[in-house]
Amino acid sequence: MAEQRKILRIFKLISLLKGVRRRRPEQLADILEISKRTVYRYFILLEELGFVIDVDFEGCYFIPTEDGEEYQFTFNAEESLLIKQSIKSMSSSHNLSEHILKKLHMMSEQAQIGENILNASNGLKIEKLSKAVEDHVQVKLINYSSLNSNTDSTRLFEPITFTTNYTGVIGVDVHKAPDEARIFNINRIGQVELLQKQQKFASEIEVQSIDAFGFKGENLFDVKLSLKRKAYSQLIQFYPQTKPLIKGKTDDYVFAGKIYFSEYLFRFLLAFPDEVIIDSPQELKNEFEIFKQSL
Repeated sequence: MAEQRKILRIFKLISLLKGVRRRRPEQLADILEISKRTVYRYFILLEELGFVIDVDFEGCYFIPTEDGEEYQFTFNAEESLLIKQSIKSMSSSHNLSEHILKKLHMMSEQAQIGENILNASNGLKIEKLSKAVEDHVQVKLINYSSLNSNTDSTRLFEPITFTTNYTGVIGVDVHKAPDEARIFNINRIGQVELLQKQQKFASEIEVQSIDAFGFKGENLFDVKLSLKRKAYSQLIQFYPQTKPLIKGKTDDYVFAGKIYFSEYLFRFLLAFPDEVIIDSPQELKNEFEIFKQSL
């Protein structure tokens, strides 16, 4: 119950910080019936989850919003799974449990991620695949629905890792492509059957690195972007892996890291034309212009 109360307090704190009235830490502590020190710990936790916590000249804390626009925030796959497991470990009879899980689904990194974590079937598939990765054993992907052939089939598979958003599993299709890594969509897998056979090919496969935008490609580029606050907050919310690559504060942030040129990156740049400046490289500026002209 203690963990559940903590989760409920955090949700209430989010609501208070998003409200019209701003409050000082001691006022928040009184409302939540916790210590001022705990309030500061919750601030740190929320920032780690991707929230932007601001403070005005009177020492009142708040989550910045735009007029008429509700502040958008998300949990990534790992965070959603952790919170879900915490709630599920408590009494299922509590009348708030299901309500919180529904909110968690709405706040997942993407709707599809929420489905994967909260859907019992997908959760079981992810659990079995994780076990296979840990034990280095083969699995059967039963009734895998292929979009290319428009057929369902059973695949002998050696899972290696998951995509950053847990919507896909990367591994070796033993019979069809034992010498390369492929991505299989979790939603299109009927069932996963764990086998006792040790993996034969996975250890020889080099999986391409996945960048902070959840994309894998051929060439990594050193990219530097200047970001205003809105672009920064949206970037770390939708792509939490970018946060360690960002420095700055208030309204001036700089992203610097090795990433692939991808549609995810281009669409982010397109969404914030006045909030993001491409500092380097020139190749990105050129490719982005080509992308805009293709729309």
